[in-house]
Amino acid sequence: MKTLRLFFLVAGLAVSAASTSWAGPGLQHWQSLRTENDFKNLKAGDQIAIVCEACKSVSVETLGSAEQGAALGKEGATVECPACKAKTKVGVREGHAVVWIDPKGQEAMFIVKGTGTK
Repeated sequence: MKTLRLFFLVAGLAVSAASTSWAGPGLQHWQSLRTENDFKNLKAGDQIAIVCEACKSVSVETLGSAEQGAALGKEGATVECPACKAKTKVGVREGHAVVWIDPKGQEAMFIVKGTGTK
């Protein structure tokens, strides 16, 4: 009986270790983009992740130009989720925080930048 318990304990630890080793980059790999200026500072080749609340997806993309990055955080612009194609309107709240609002008036997505480190 002790041998069986030990076997399951070791098997559980092995599965747990294997699953975390393939989980991908951690939170330290991503940098919050909070202001319109943060988006203006994006460059061609920067990696971003668009996190959509509507479809619960994370879409990672590489920017083709600095203008493409700036447009993602420009007040009044429309940003579409790459996964579900839901459209959001870019707004700016007090404190210059950029938000993406769905047609119902709810915050619907956020965007982060890859730092290039793992």
